[in-house]
Amino acid sequence: MADEVAQQEEGLTTLHLRTLRKDWRVVCLQMVASLSLIWLFLTMTQVFGHCHPSYVANDAWCPALDHTLTLDEIEEGFAGTELDGLPLPDWVTGQGNEGDGRYFVPILLTMVIAGAWVALNFQPPARRRKITLGLLGTMILFLAGMFLLTWTFGMIMSFDLYLPFGHSDDSMNHANHLVWPLSVYIQLLVMLFFMAPVLFGLMGIWGLSKRMVNWSMAYMLIFLGLYALLSYEGVVSQLSSASDPYSPGLNPLPTQIGEADTLGGLISGEVWNLLLVAILLMVYTETAQATIRFLEYAFRLPESCKKDPEYVRQFQSILNTHMQHTVVVILAVGFVTMLALKFDDLIIDVVGWAGSGQWSGQVRESLELRLTYGKVISAMLFLTFVAGLRYIVPWQRISGLVESALTKKGNTNP
Repeated sequence: MADEVAQQEEGLTTLHLRTLRKDWRVVCLQMVASLSLIWLFLTMTQVFGHCHPSYVANDAWCPALDHTLTLDEIEEGFAGTELDGLPLPDWVTGQGNEGDGRYFVPILLTMVIAGAWVALNFQPPARRRKITLGLLGTMILFLAGMFLLTWTFGMIMSFDLYLPFGHSDDSMNHANHLVWPLSVYIQLLVMLFFMAPVLFGLMGIWGLSKRMVNWSMAYMLIFLGLYALLSYEGVVSQLSSASDPYSPGLNPLPTQIGEADTLGGLISGEVWNLLLVAILLMVYTETAQATIRFLEYAFRLPESCKKDPEYVRQFQSILNTHMQHTVVVILAVGFVTMLALKFDDLIIDVVGWAGSGQWSGQVRESLELRLTYGKVISAMLFLTFVAGLRYIVPWQRISGLVESALTKKGNTNP
């Protein structure tokens, strides 16, 4: 009996966390999640980051997903002071660049910060505490080191106690030494505030933190909700005014979807951008959460199972199957969604084939079917029809047969 339950022969590959983090399947999932996150952020800045030309021409405030607008406003506030401009150069912050060039260096900066955070979290607790205290001490010295040094030295040389500000003699206003480091911190905080979804997402993906991934998702969903609220037609009509510098000035999405001119006439360009945001959001969420979930499963296995070749093969099979299923499901969801958004054209064509009466002519010329809510209603009808097919077509049985055939073919190949 003992021989039957004895541990199998150990293989070269184990399920220890340090080994799994170097497995190409795990790294591939993390890379896909990271690239989809960055692509998602850049796509959101293109779709939801435009303003009316009148607001841009009048240099009005535009609360879009763009950190350079905020930095430009802060830099204008420093105009005429001793600090001529912000300390960090424009090539670091992206100011003055057009398009995605505003985000390349800030994204690289967030990647460096996320990598440092991940490396710090995988250190032993004692070393982590020392490094954290060292970083905090360095930040405090950078902020107030010169201020404290000059103030202390000034009181020693003058043999007098005085406040470091409010003097007619500029040499005694030592608080001015706080302006430059504070400006650096303000620039970094503004950039990190706008890059927060990328920063939190990368921390969660490579630091194996579901909480960070959820924060990243929540940040993006809150932004989409606020944009939808501020770009709603009723809100825009009440707040939008070219003479009002505090008007949101957001460019709302068109109420009527344009002609299908993308992917061979399958979908319009406006809808494709929104669909791309949804698909990238799905890819990022699924791959990031799956990576953490699989590694947590391997981490909680008993020590004997982590070295068992059978468990290793099962884990690798799960990863391979998940990658295949993710690709198939994402492509299927995207294709079905495009067909659902095309369903209104099918309705018009079917009505046209049915006859040439007054009712069919009114349906063919109906504008409501081509408006946003008409697209949504027709798409819901199509999705309801597709969902009802599960009671007729055994999709699970068909997918099982296809998967078993592919597995058998893979096993027969040398």
